[in-house]
Amino acid sequence: MRKIVFMMFTLVCMTVCAQGIKNGSKWNVNNLVYEAKVNIDKTITFTAMAEGEELAFRLTPNYSKKNEFLLSEELNVDGFNPFSKSPRAKYIEKEGWKLICLYDLKGNLHDVLDGSFFGEGEVVAMGKWMQQIMGKYTDSYGDTLEIGHEIIYEKGIARAEYKNIAFNGTVTGVLRISGLTDLEGMWEAVQTLDGLTLYEVEQDEYGMFKRKGLIKTLSWVNTEPRFGYANRILLNDKMFRKMKKSTLRVMRNSILAKHSYMFSSRDLADYFASQPWFSPRPSNDEVLDELSLVESLNIELIKCEEAKADKDRYVTEP
Repeated sequence: MRKIVFMMFTLVCMTVCAQGIKNGSKWNVNNLVYEAKVNIDKTITFTAMAEGEELAFRLTPNYSKKNEFLLSEELNVDGFNPFSKSPRAKYIEKEGWKLICLYDLKGNLHDVLDGSFFGEGEVVAMGKWMQQIMGKYTDSYGDTLEIGHEIIYEKGIARAEYKNIAFNGTVTGVLRISGLTDLEGMWEAVQTLDGLTLYEVEQDEYGMFKRKGLIKTLSWVNTEPRFGYANRILLNDKMFRKMKKSTLRVMRNSILAKHSYMFSSRDLADYFASQPWFSPRPSNDEVLDELSLVESLNIELIKCEEAKADKDRYVTEP
C-alpha cells in the first residue's frame, strides 16, 4: 500500500509542475519549440530539434528565490545547449503570459521562452514577422502601398499576393510576390528606421538566397508608430537583432513614446516631435507603471542587443 501511495505521489509531482513549469509543456522561442520534462528531483529538462540537431538544457530551482532557476547543460541528453551564456532563468506568470526569461552573465535579459500557448515554431515565427512588416508605405513613385496579411494593396485595391519563405524552418525575411508587376518576384525585406528596403534575390541550388542588385525602398507612412508592434508582440523571434543599434535605440524608446513619455535627449525629442501620433505628457512619473509585461521585456531585450559588440552582431539593415 505504501509503495502504491509513493508511486502516486511521484507521478503527481512530475505531472503538476516545478515552480509553475508543467511537465510536458511547450515553449516557443525563435522558430523552435522546446518541451519541458520535470524530473523527480524537480529539475527541468528542455529539449528541441533544430535542423536534425537536438538542443537541450536543464533548469535547477533556486529555492532561495521564488520562480528562479540556474541554467546548465543537460548531461542526460546528448544535445547542444544554445543558452550556455545564460546561467540564470526566471519564470513569470502575469497578464495571461507564462514566460521563462533567460539572463546572461551580466544580468541582461537575453532570450524569452513563451509557454502561454502552443503553436508550431515556424508558424509562430512567421506570424510575428508578418506583424513587423504589415502597414502602409509609399513607394518611389509616391504611391501608397499597404502590406496586409499575405495581400498587398495599392490605393485600397488588392494588387498582389505574397508568401513568406522559410529555410529549414527559419524565417528568412524573403517574400515571394505575385502580381503588382513592379514588385513581382522574390525580395528580401529588411526593416529600417524609415520603412523597408527590398532586395531582389534568387535562390541557389542549396536553398540559400543571394541578392541580385535591384533595390526598392518603401517609406513608412507615419500616421502610426513605425515600431508599434513592439508594444504588442514579444520580440523573441530574433528579427529585431538584424537592425542597426541606432534604429534599435529609436525602437526601444518608441515603446515609451506610445505612452507619451517626455524625452530629455534632444535627438529623441526632435524625432518623436515629428511624429503626428506623439504627444508628450508633462511628467514621466507614471509611465513605467503603465508598461505592460511585454513592453517591459521588449525594452530589456533591445537593451541587451544594443550592449553587444558590433563583431557579435549580424546586421542586415543598410
